[in-house]
Amino acid sequence: MQALYKCHMGDDLLVVDAARVSFSKESWYIDGDYIPNKDSKRYNKWLAYAQKMQEQGRDILSVEDYGLINFLAENGHWTPAAHPQITLVMKAPVPIRTQCFKHKQGFVENEESRRYIKSTPELYVPDEFRMAPKSAKQGSGGVHADSEFFKRTYESACYHMIDLYESYIEDGVAPEQARFLLPQGVQVNWYWTGSLAAFARYYGLRSASDSQQESVDLANEVGSLIRELYPVSWAAFTK
Repeated sequence: MQALYKCHMGDDLLVVDAARVSFSKESWYIDGDYIPNKDSKRYNKWLAYAQKMQEQGRDILSVEDYGLINFLAENGHWTPAAHPQITLVMKAPVPIRTQCFKHKQGFVENEESRRYIKSTPELYVPDEFRMAPKSAKQGSGGVHADSEFFKRTYESACYHMIDLYESYIEDGVAPEQARFLLPQGVQVNWYWTGSLAAFARYYGLRSASDSQQESVDLANEVGSLIRELYPVSWAAFTK
C-alpha cells in the first residue's frame, strides 16, 4: 500500500481568503514588518507554528489568519477548506480501496482496469494475521498465534490464483472475465483527487482506533503528505 503526491492547488492562505471573501477582503503572508497581536488567545500556539515555518524557510500566516482557520474548524465552517485540491496516486488491496471509495463528497477517482492492462498483479501481504474480535462483527484483536502459518497459506493460495489468471490471459480468455480469478489481496492503483476538507473527513474516520488497521496505515500516509502542504488547516480540521 502507498500514497504518493501528484499535485495540489492552493495553500493555507486560500482557506483564509475563501473565508474572508464574505467581507471582500484578502490576506497575505506576513513580512518583516509584521507585528503580532500578543493579546490573541492563540498567540503562543501561533508563535510555535511561526518559528517552525521560519526554520523550514516557508511562508507564515499572521496570528489573526492562524486564528481564523482554527475558528472555522472549531465551529464547523468547512466550506473554505473545500477550495484547495490535492491529487494523490494511491495503491491498496481491493477491500481497502473500496473503503476509500466510500468517501464520495468532494472526491473523484480513476483507477486502473484489468480489462486493458496485462502486467502481473501485485499482491498485498500483511506483516501478520490478527485474531478475530470476541465481541464485535468487525475489527480484530491481537496477533494470531499461527500468524506465520496463515501468512504462508495466504501467499500460496493467492499466488496460485494469480498464476492461473495469467494462464487464462495467455490462453486467450477475455481479460474482463479472467480478472474474476484475482484474490481480494491484489493491489489496485488509482488517481484520487479531493478537496482539503474531504481528505480531512476521510482521515478523521479512517485513522480512528476502530478502523481496520490497514486503512489506518494508509490514512496515516495520506495525512503525512497533506500535513506538509497545509500545516495550519490540516492540523485544525483533523483535530
